[in-house]
Amino acid sequence: MKVFVRFLVLVGVIGLLALVLISLSLDALVKGGIETMGSRMLGVPVTLEDVDVTLLSGTSIHAGLTGLVVNNPDGFETAAAVALPEIRIKVDWNSLLTDTVIVEEVLIVNPAMTFEWSLQGSNLGTIHENVKRNTGPGSNDDNQEKDAKPEESREFDKSVHIRKVTIKDALVNVSFVGGQSEVTQLPLPDLELRNIGNPSGGTTFAQASAAIFGQVYDAIDRAVMKPGILLPQGIKQLGKSIGKMGKQLLRGLFGE
Repeated sequence: MKVFVRFLVLVGVIGLLALVLISLSLDALVKGGIETMGSRMLGVPVTLEDVDVTLLSGTSIHAGLTGLVVNNPDGFETAAAVALPEIRIKVDWNSLLTDTVIVEEVLIVNPAMTFEWSLQGSNLGTIHENVKRNTGPGSNDDNQEKDAKPEESREFDKSVHIRKVTIKDALVNVSFVGGQSEVTQLPLPDLELRNIGNPSGGTTFAQASAAIFGQVYDAIDRAVMKPGILLPQGIKQLGKSIGKMGKQLLRGLFGE
C-alpha cells in the first residue's frame, strides 16, 4: 500500500512538473509570437516584458501580459507610441483544438497612448497606415507568416473570434512637433468592443488586431480633434516649434 501511495505521489509530482514546463513553454511561445507578429503588422518594434499563461481554469485558459510597448516610427521623438502595462485574456480551452480560436474576453487596463504631431503627420496615424497596408487586401502578411518560426506560424495561422474587448482608464498624451516637454493629457472614455472576427472562421489574428487598433485609433482621433480643446494650444505650440526649427536652420547656415 505504501509503495502504491508513493507511486501516486511520484506521478503527481511528475505531472505537476510537466504542467510547469508546458506553461513556461507557452509563455515563451506567446511572447515571441506577439513580438514577431506585432512588429510585422504595426511596422514598428513591439516588445513584451512578461507573459503568464494559466493552463487550466474550468473551460478557459487565462493569460496575463505585462509591459507591452509599441515603439514610434522613425522621425518621432516621444519615447513610445503605446504602452500597455496590463492585459488580461481569457480563451476557450476547447477552441484551441479547432480552426477558430474563441477569445472570450480581452481586458486592457491603464493603457497610455501618445499622439505626436509632426510635419509628416502623427505617429499613430503612421502606424494606422502600416496596419492597413500590412493586413488589408493584397498585403504581404501571408508571406511574412510563412517566414515566421514554425511553432509561431501554426498558432497564428488559425482564425480567431473575439467576443469582448474592454479598454479601461486609458490616457492619451498629446504632444506637438519639437514640443515634447509640453504634453496635454486627455482621458479616453472606456471602450467596449464586441464580436471581432467571424465566429465561423476566416478572420486571422492580424486582421482582428487591426480591427481593434482601428477602432481605438478612431476614438483617440475624436478625442484629440475635439473642437475648442486642443486646436488653440496646438496652433500655439506649432508656432513655437516652427520658431525653434527656424533658429536651428539659421544656426546651421551662419554658425553660432
